Amino acid sequence: MKRILTFILLCVLSTQIVAQEKNINSFISYGTFNITGDNTPYLETYITFDCSSLTYIKQSNGQYNAAINLTVIFKQGESIKNYDKYTVTSPQIADTTNLDGFFMDIQRYSLPNGEYQMEVTIEDANNKKERPFKVNETVVIDFPENICFSSIIALEDYKASTAESANSKNGYDLIPMIMPYYPESINKLAFYTEIYNTKKQLGENEKYLLNTYIKTFESNTVVNNLFFTKRMNVKDTEVIINTMDISTLPSGNYYLVLEARDRNNEIIGYNQFFFQRSNSNYQIDNSILASISVENVFSGNINNLDTIREYIKSLEAISSQIEKEYAFNLVKTDDIETMQQYFYSFWASRNTLSPKEEWEKYYAQVKRVNASFSAHRMKGYQTDRGIVFLKYGAPDRIVQNYNEAGAYPYEIWHYYTLDKQRNKKFVFMTLDIATNDFQLIHSDAVGELNNNRWTSEIYERTYSTYQQYYNSDGSVNPGINYGDNAKDYYDNPR
Repeated sequence: MKRILTFILLCVLSTQIVAQEKNINSFISYGTFNITGDNTPYLETYITFDCSSLTYIKQSNGQYNAAINLTVIFKQGESIKNYDKYTVTSPQIADTTNLDGFFMDIQRYSLPNGEYQMEVTIEDANNKKERPFKVNETVVIDFPENICFSSIIALEDYKASTAESANSKNGYDLIPMIMPYYPESINKLAFYTEIYNTKKQLGENEKYLLNTYIKTFESNTVVNNLFFTKRMNVKDTEVIINTMDISTLPSGNYYLVLEARDRNNEIIGYNQFFFQRSNSNYQIDNSILASISVENVFSGNINNLDTIREYIKSLEAISSQIEKEYAFNLVKTDDIETMQQYFYSFWASRNTLSPKEEWEKYYAQVKRVNASFSAHRMKGYQTDRGIVFLKYGAPDRIVQNYNEAGAYPYEIWHYYTLDKQRNKKFVFMTLDIATNDFQLIHSDAVGELNNNRWTSEIYERTYSTYQQYYNSDGSVNPGINYGDNAKDYYDNPR
């Protein structure tokens, strides 16, 4: 879980496997598209490999390369709907002394509308001592006959092209971003998407508005200087490829949003894309805070220094990165007036008409998590379970398993809906139930820690001793005397 001043790369559609003893370091994402003339949806996978995590062998020409065996399966229940097994070979290099860089594999799979379980198994073909690992992801392909968007793909680069290749799409060669993370060195956000069926739904010679903007992940607040509108002509398929200047965008978690609106300003199509930004050059403008008269706002009545410090600390779960950094430094001071100004500004930005009521509603939840999740020397709002609860509310289902043989105590939280996400889960684990400090070890929600080897962490106390009994995805083979309920509870919440 993120702590103050810590900026971790997290994305549910990107999976990073941390390299340990040559474990493959791979980033996996995908996009869904449609060929409207044929009404043929397809899914495109983007699998990136870190060269330094692979085993290179010398070839007959004196050069070195790595090879990765991949198996990709799309299932509905027990029925396999599409399948592929192939080997990816790295670019050849002359020297393996300082392995650096990445390379990407792109594949396309035709799939009708529906929900699928995508299973990707990755194996280093040159290192049989390293166990293959498996990534499981629920994917939904949904292209109705009305106006809709394809996935939004973040681009490292693009150029016009007439040649067909794995990277080409609608007249462009596209190089997808490895991960949706933009450090200070990258000040442009380039992206690609497609809009379908505007002509079919709106009619010939009609127009519509395409709004493109950025909003914060935590509060859904639109970033004022990053909102653009363009009048569009209707088409069967509209290709959108654009670049936005994010040089002034503060550090934090964001959505890039595209929405289509008709002549009545009604939303007729919508899609969003999660990304992260790191920008230490941006700071909160203290002059804006100074303009707030605390005598006229509710926070002016919070006169105890320790109290307002505590209140500000409790906001971390729903704060943007820049807000976290500012608050972290602010509470170290004795400047109670600036704290009062900041506290009011925080809530006014989320509810202009009723900031006090918005705070009181949130504080009721803070008291609830403090009562339920406080751990050794930690308030409930500082714990991983408390942070998730404050961000997303109470889960619809909770699995609590504290006494499973061979497993550390764990909890699995299941949310039926999470903003525009469906069927999302959070896995917490503790090494010692007495501390009540359950750490988040995995989630499939956007913007949260994604760890596809989370089952190995839960069963770590028996994993080293009984390694031969474990499958590539961390589950336990039949015959071992230790339980493997965690994966079953995760896949089938009850």
